[in-house]
Amino acid sequence: MKLEIRQLTHAGLLAALSIILTRLAAVMVLNTIRLSFGTIPIYMAGLLFGPSIGGLVGAVADLVGFLINPFGATFVPHIFLASVMRGIIPPLVVRAIGNNGNNWLPKVIVSVFAAELVSGIFLTTWGLSWLLGQEFLVILPPRLIAMLVQVPVYAFFTFALTSKLRYYVTAYHAGR
Repeated sequence: MKLEIRQLTHAGLLAALSIILTRLAAVMVLNTIRLSFGTIPIYMAGLLFGPSIGGLVGAVADLVGFLINPFGATFVPHIFLASVMRGIIPPLVVRAIGNNGNNWLPKVIVSVFAAELVSGIFLTTWGLSWLLGQEFLVILPPRLIAMLVQVPVYAFFTFALTSKLRYYVTAYHAGR
């Protein structure tokens, strides 16, 4: 994978936006649910630039964000991996469905749902279970309820922000 300066710049901006939205503009509900829009820039990075850059944005956002504001906790590898997977899964799901440019909204919904299923429900819940010393199945029900609200919101904003931007990214690459 060859990173261009423009891609690296966009990735850095999306990682910074994710950090701001996750660490500084988040609301903690219970001990196990954090409401924020910080995952949307990670989804955008993956959908606009591919799984490698999406995963990189997720990794940088989680590592640098943890250094800025760890929310009083230790580093949890499960949650770090969840952040990386949020950048990797959506573009892979879109490719599996067929990236022909049609029906972008359903593709974004399915890709965000798949990413949240793996990252939000499995990996993050597992990490919180490990961190808090509570059973996985005790933490899972409130996180499932939160996912019912988060997935449509994340999908809507990700769709709205990427629907126009992806044409510019594609046009830039086609213009070479």
